[in-house]
Amino acid sequence: MICEYGCGQEAVHYFKRTKKWCCNKYTSRCPAIKKLISEKMNGATPWNKNKKNIYSDETIEKMRNAKEGKYIGEDNPMYGKVGYWKGKKRPDHSKLMTGRVGPWQGKKNIKKRLTIKEWKKKYPLFAKIEEMRYDPDNENKKIIQVHCKNHNCPNSKEQDGWFTPTRTQFQERLRNIEINGLDNSYFYCSEKCKDECPLFRLNVAYELNKHNKKIKIYTQKEYEIFREHVLNRDAYTCQYCAKEAHHVHHERPQKLEPFFALDPDVAFAVCEKCHYKYGHKDECSTGKLANIICKGNNK
Repeated sequence: MICEYGCGQEAVHYFKRTKKWCCNKYTSRCPAIKKLISEKMNGATPWNKNKKNIYSDETIEKMRNAKEGKYIGEDNPMYGKVGYWKGKKRPDHSKLMTGRVGPWQGKKNIKKRLTIKEWKKKYPLFAKIEEMRYDPDNENKKIIQVHCKNHNCPNSKEQDGWFTPTRTQFQERLRNIEINGLDNSYFYCSEKCKDECPLFRLNVAYELNKHNKKIKIYTQKEYEIFREHVLNRDAYTCQYCAKEAHHVHHERPQKLEPFFALDPDVAFAVCEKCHYKYGHKDECSTGKLANIICKGNNK
């Protein structure tokens, strides 16, 4: 058996943790590991090389007592005593557990589930926003079901559907409503429903906007379909100068009204020169639009 750390010498010791054979009792003494460490050190000299009397008398005393298995310090309850395992061989716990059953083996959902009545009493705001029911196929277990937020999904409220969310989904939805006071982390029965639901992308855009990143509440494929539709409708002709156009301009700025980003009725084809000359100039410049904060009417 050859050392599996790369030195090429005969292997003597087997390490259970790494499941490898080594030429030495300690991997740090293997020539291959030594070479690797020296390359990482890049010629640096260890701080204690060729140095003497670098430890204080107190530290030396602690090291000596630890080696002998003694405990120091009068406040220590083991002061003056010898360690329990001093001179004894520690047992192999894997062999001790052979044939035994762990306390949680075969048990699931140890934490008690809340009933719908308890949910309404403990979290009234959450119960008002989210409609809940018990799974009719498991009435005895009282498994709670909710609606999927994607209105096109068979499990949505619009189509009288239900599904069973995970514990993590419940916790995140509850945290956002009851603690953060935000209507975020909606219930979705699948990743497909997340991609299809515009509300999910809107929440993602809000989180990105908090970190000054680009807002995008639609997929690239959806935008390409919208862009081709507008260009074909206007026959690839600029609506300002009648030249060939390959850009699409939004009458309603996307930064202020993102819901109209894919509306062809408020978009038209323009050439690159006219797009920035007439579309993004003065008050409609990207820099000024990015700093505008829209405020609702306070009634």
